[in-house]
Parts: sequence; structure tokens; C-alpha cells
Amino acid sequence: MDRTVHWHGAGATHTGLVRPTNQDAFLVANDPGLWIIADGMGGHAGGDVASKITVEAIHNYITEHAGHHSTTNADEIPSLLRSAVGHANEAVLAHAKTNPEFTGMGTTVVLFFLPAPSSPLAWVAHAGDSRAYLIRDRRISALTRDHTVLEERIQQGLLPKSTPASHPDGHKLTRGVGVYSTIETDVSAIQLKPEDEIILFSDGLNKVLSDDQILDTLLTMSTEPPEHKCRSLIDQANDCGGVDNTTVILIARSR
Repeated sequence: MDRTVHWHGAGATHTGLVRPTNQDAFLVANDPGLWIIADGMGGHAGGDVASKITVEAIHNYITEHAGHHSTTNADEIPSLLRSAVGHANEAVLAHAKTNPEFTGMGTTVVLFFLPAPSSPLAWVAHAGDSRAYLIRDRRISALTRDHTVLEERIQQGLLPKSTPASHPDGHKLTRGVGVYSTIETDVSAIQLKPEDEIILFSDGLNKVLSDDQILDTLLTMSTEPPEHKCRSLIDQANDCGGVDNTTVILIARSR
């Protein structure tokens, strides 16, 4: 089968203006249709190590089990993605066990997987507060829900939905890779349309930019290539203080 790429992603990352190091890691693998962002937990030893291990472990697991000419049944993909994140969780824990200086390290993860380039069926998986959004018909909608104490309190009606991610509880993760012996990963499917765009990003972006601001940038730059849009959003995050590492991946149909 000819593995022609019908969807193309580009990504960029920046340390920001406050953090001394960049603990984000990302992967753009247009073939075999896999895009990942991992945000190492700030303030935890080895956050940058955890994010790199996670991205590499997930990539290796999926390419090994799905292959470049994926024939994986759609019903099997949620299990594949959960197993891939579980494999990364074990890899991070194993590294911390053999390297005590990294005890307590962990990371978020969000990924977008398009197993067959000729099919519009794609998948999103995540654990933590790195996000995925769909841009469709000039609207933006979330494909993920943050695994944070803040989001739990919003769902419980204890805080308004408009509470920003910069709220103190927004930093308190309820899930993460390498945090516990097992990990629960949310997986969902999406039927893509030709004009759709998918954006993945670490919380350095949504801490300072609203959904509407992100959408406005993407619509204003609609004719620009994905890499330019990623850079513009990161520049805006830095213009707003650059309070955290920021990583952005944008995926769109190849023109």
C-alpha cells in the first residue's frame, strides 16, 4: 500500500521567558500519522527527561504494533493507544527507579493518531492538561478535558466554567505519565472533514491565550503554512509574559 501522506503536521516549541529549561517534548511523524506533545511536570526533577522518554516510548510502541502500513482494526485502536501510554508510564517509572535523582518525575501527554491516510477516522488520547482542539467551520472546540483539580471542581459546579487555567488548582494534575504504577488514558475518535485543522499544545499557550484568541490567529493566518501558525501562537504566548514552556503542533490536510 502506498503510504501517501494526506494530512501534514508541523510543530514548534519555546522555553518561554520565565522557566530556565524547556521540559516540553514533541513529535511530528507525518508518516505514520502520529503527533505527540508531552509536558514534563514543572518543579519535578527530570521533567524534561520524562517528556522525552514518553514521546519516544509511545512512538516506538505504536510504530511497532501498528506499522507503517497499518491494518489495525478501528475497534483495536483505543486499546493500542492506551497500551502505548501505559508502556511510556512503565518506561518513566523504570528510569526513575534506576536513577534516584529523577524520583518524582512525570509528564502530561496528548497525541493525535491517523492510522490510515485514506480514512477520515482519527484518534485523540491524553493524560494530564496538554490539550487538543478541532478547528472546523470557523469554530474551535475542545477534544480533551484537563485532568486537573481545577477541572474536577468546575465539573462539580464549585467553580465557573470560565475559570482560567492560570488558577492555582489548574497546576494540580490528577493524571500524569510516571506518577502512579498504572495510568488511565482518555481516548476518543473523530471523523475528519477536508477543511479541518487539529491543534495540540502544552499549557504554556492556554495559560495566557483564550480559545477565541487562538482561533482568531488561525483564521487570520488561514493561508499560511502550519509551521508559521505554530510560531505565531508561541510568539503571542511570549508577548503575554512567556510564563511557561510552550509547544504547539498544527495538523491540516495537505494542499
